[in-house]
Amino acid sequence: MFRFSFIAFFLGSTISGCGGIFPSAPTVLTACSFDQAWAIALASVNEFEVRRVDKISGKIETEWMLFNSKRGAGLFARSENKERMRFFVTLERKSIGIQIETFQMREFFSPMGLQSQSGWRRIAPNKGEEQRLANRIFNRLKAKGCTILS
Repeated sequence: MFRFSFIAFFLGSTISGCGGIFPSAPTVLTACSFDQAWAIALASVNEFEVRRVDKISGKIETEWMLFNSKRGAGLFARSENKERMRFFVTLERKSIGIQIETFQMREFFSPMGLQSQSGWRRIAPNKGEEQRLANRIFNRLKAKGCTILS
């Protein structure tokens, strides 16, 4: 009995702990029509250059934005590093409404040493920036009179 309890506890804590390792992207759930939610989501990414817009699949993808990284490079922490990011916004029809998800892809490049040979490498997204975009969509939905479900 002890062995079964230990295994159940271990599996439960391992599975629930994955939420911290792979946190989900911010979402907004609304009762608006798909067309209205789509127009608001598209207008919310107006500060970025849009790479792909596919209303049928409910996907919006921005172009890469390049900027200097705050991460130091090498022994002397040089500041020649670059980062880039782009957003993905996905609209999905659910049984109770339209779910809008914002996700950021972020990559890092250092011209120093071995890292320069491997090119861009993926790093964790900036959760604050993802949430700001989700909040912008949320606020625009509310301003248009859409009911927010979560």
